[in-house]
Amino acid sequence: MTPLLEARALGLVLGGTRTLDGVSFSVRRGEFLAIVGPNGAGKTSLLKCLGGLRRPSSGTVLLEGRPMEGLSRRRIARRIAWIPQSGTDSLPFTVREFLLLSRYPWKSAFSGESVDDREILANAFRLTELEGLQDRPVHLLSGGERQKALLAAALVQTTDMLFLDEPTSFLDYRCQVEMTALVERVNRERGITVLMVTHDINLALRSADRVLALKGGGVLRDGATDDFLDAGLLREIFDTEFHSFGGDGVRVPYVAPRGLVL
Repeated sequence: MTPLLEARALGLVLGGTRTLDGVSFSVRRGEFLAIVGPNGAGKTSLLKCLGGLRRPSSGTVLLEGRPMEGLSRRRIARRIAWIPQSGTDSLPFTVREFLLLSRYPWKSAFSGESVDDREILANAFRLTELEGLQDRPVHLLSGGERQKALLAAALVQTTDMLFLDEPTSFLDYRCQVEMTALVERVNRERGITVLMVTHDINLALRSADRVLALKGGGVLRDGATDDFLDAGLLREIFDTEFHSFGGDGVRVPYVAPRGLVL
């Protein structure tokens, strides 16, 4: 079966530095893939190459077997929605206006708000529990509310893939739990394929079906989440020792760097 998304020998050189080097892997429809690795491993650069936001220096990205470089921005935006690390702090729109703008891949330049648009927006507001914030300016939202608004905007794009770059960074614990649960629900209930860059190995272990570990711009390990409970592998990825913690009723053991454990 043809993979939904495939990277073949991707290479990327930025400012004379090789950021990605021969990265190859594929993603199945409906899969939840977490991309982990230390700072500078090439995680965000890889996500941008996969999403058509950055042209690789070498290699190819295939979307259902077709080279992505041959697809228009609108075609790609009908397939892939993004939740970036930042960039919405100063948007001059209300939450509802922001979501309506995210319908752009499916609308002509001068088309108004349709019945379908209103239904799609209403469903996204219900899922993210933002109904009461529709008229609030985006820049006045809290960090947790802003991440939910970004997820809602991604959902109204009605794509079959969702890319997330550090979706729980800078969120408090309650908002981390809520955001994680929403992304898992979107994947499990709606069948949306998720690619998530994260520094939180525990988030990857809890949520993903599979983990791709990058280091030095290349693939260090590509495997099931259970593979990444190995202390030796975690040490190889992050250059530090890890401890694992578990107990009765714990589905996935918690791991922590030894230097942070008292």
